[in-house]
Amino acid sequence: MAGPPDARLHMTLLKAWHAWLAGAFLVAYVTAGEDAYRIHQFAGYAVLAAVVVRAVAGLLIAAPTPLRLPRPSWRATRDWLVARKGRHPLFALFATALLVVVGLVAFSGALADGTPWLEDPHEAIAEASLWVIGGHIVFVTYMYAGTKWLKRIASRLMPGNKESAS
Repeated sequence: MAGPPDARLHMTLLKAWHAWLAGAFLVAYVTAGEDAYRIHQFAGYAVLAAVVVRAVAGLLIAAPTPLRLPRPSWRATRDWLVARKGRHPLFALFATALLVVVGLVAFSGALADGTPWLEDPHEAIAEASLWVIGGHIVFVTYMYAGTKWLKRIASRLMPGNKESAS
């Protein structure tokens, strides 16, 4: 992770925030029954706090840094599709979708504490969020490891390829 100290610090903070959000979401999801309601509630509020902290920090930071909130744009997507250089624009789109969906889950859960009729919508949003989270995991895994795996598989399938000798 080479780069200026600020960039390393920002990436460390972003990874710590990611662990906070993902861990709290997982605990909240797993404890969604009546038996562990207090744990579910605490973890849900931890998710809500993580989303709020990320939104506030991301809006206040002006410099181009990983801590700034993603700003997906159709122009960036079009430019990337033409040049195929730089960071894939789906990273920003997934980050935005995840913040919105997970934020809705946490916010609807907080509202459901005092308004019981919101429990079903909260549950439905939580279940739907798993599709966005799963898509995010598949996309990130493919972007960081999948392309290497595909090259390795292709090199083994094509015996005349130079990479197959290694």
